[in-house]
Amino acid sequence: MLYKKLQASGITEALTALGYDCEKIFGGLSKEAEELYASYSWRKIPCSVEGIRLAYVVHAVPPAELLEKNYPWEEWFFQFEKPEHHVLFLSRKDCCDQEIFIPADDKDHPEEACGKTWYYFGDKESYPYFRDAEK
Repeated sequence: MLYKKLQASGITEALTALGYDCEKIFGGLSKEAEELYASYSWRKIPCSVEGIRLAYVVHAVPPAELLEKNYPWEEWFFQFEKPEHHVLFLSRKDCCDQEIFIPADDKDHPEEACGKTWYYFGDKESYPYFRDAEK
């Protein structure tokens, strides 16, 4: 279900072009996690930040009702030849060790992310946050 959605929308192609192994990242999701991520909006957005490979980032944005419940927005990219997966929340969580304010007029991030402060962490494995089950 999720993998077909990602393929149909060009996200698997975009992630593969960046250097990610989509089968590995998304292949082991629980049924619940697959259904959850299938409800997300998946986007490839151009990015002007220095060192971004292929000048784009792949974003997974939860529906508004889930954002309000502090479900994370996630982004995958390569910067300075290193894979990056950020998991971002509107409210601070214990796992978060970084903070960023994204201006309202920002063009490098999804519209839903702009004009807000986000609390996040960098995931070294690049797996979706809800890989096994909801946290």
